[in-house]
Formats: sequence, structure tokens, C-alpha cells
Amino acid sequence: MATRTHKSCYGTMFHETLHFRENVPMRGKVFSFELARIGLARSDRKMKADIAEWDDCIDCEEFEHCYRFCMAKLLLQTAIEHE
Repeated sequence: MATRTHKSCYGTMFHETLHFRENVPMRGKVFSFELARIGLARSDRKMKADIAEWDDCIDCEEFEHCYRFCMAKLLLQTAIEHE
């Protein structure tokens, strides 16, 4: 089966959630998050969306299947994280 060529940003709307560093923004192409920790307690959770990048994504001819791929990755990461 032949492999398709995708844009370099394909599948990167979200930062992967299994590996992250606290107190550092974890950036995907569109969505980013930061888990702040001070001492032993998590003090804050932040999420951001870059609307300009979102607009770039929705204008892309690969948007529909890229978005589904991103959501599938996020779902699998969530399942693994909660096991």
C-alpha cells in the first residue's frame, strides 16, 4: 500500500498528552496547555487555542481527516493515561 504525503503539520493540532513538563507550555499547532505546579500541589491548568492557526487548519484540504486523526490520537492517549 502506498503511503500518502501529508503536510508537515498533519496530526499536530494538539500536543501529545502522555509526556509533558510542568510549568512549561505544551504547544500543538492550534491547542496548547500548561500544568502549573508549585511545591507538591498543582496550582493551575491553562488551555489556549490559536485562532489564526485554527483558521489555517480549516482552510486546508486535509482538515477533515487530519482532525479525525488528531482526535483519534487524543482518545488513545487519554485511554492509556487512565489505565
